[in-house]
Amino acid sequence: MSQDENLFHVMKNMRPMRRLKPNPISDALIEEILDAASCAPNSLNSQPYRFLLIRDATQKGWFGKQYDAAMWDRFAAMSPKDGDDSKNARNVRTAMQMGKHIKDIPLLLLVCGVRDWPFSVQEKDRVGLAPASLGSVYPCIQNILLACRAKGLGASLTTMHQVFEENLCSRLGIPADFGVVGVIPIGYPIGSFGPVSRLPARDLTFYETWSEKSSAC
Repeated sequence: MSQDENLFHVMKNMRPMRRLKPNPISDALIEEILDAASCAPNSLNSQPYRFLLIRDATQKGWFGKQYDAAMWDRFAAMSPKDGDDSKNARNVRTAMQMGKHIKDIPLLLLVCGVRDWPFSVQEKDRVGLAPASLGSVYPCIQNILLACRAKGLGASLTTMHQVFEENLCSRLGIPADFGVVGVIPIGYPIGSFGPVSRLPARDLTFYETWSEKSSAC
């Protein structure tokens, strides 16, 4: 692209893109996207996130099989009926079938976060592994999604890895002091970007108390 698209246009036209071409993505482009991700707000500028890029076909194939099994185990009942060609049915089918195609996409990006107990968890209750630092990692993930869209790349965030995270971390050598926060398949999209369908903010906003739906201003 000769010029990155306007930020507000990007945010309003950033549908999850799960149908991706196998065309390779250059290292320079991925580095530019991850540099943008690293500029996201984070606690005390500690940057408690790390990126793991997976291009190896065997690793992607393994991930895809685990992902596919987890999706069908939990969401098979949502699978649309044959003949249903509604927009929602198409979206659900694409999401349910993504695991079978992950091996063919050019890049899987794992965004990991330092494990750190939330302030609300008292010392006596801190048993086992702490969760990853979600508050400092999700802004970084959003920057990745925005940067991908601005550069014409399709991407979508999934957290289904949580079902098999222990095996995933063991297989990829992720140290115990990091957790996988999100996995983002990235590639050039099959199909076109378009506007997202969302409720307007005024329908989701309260003023002063939860019961007040309109502003006096």
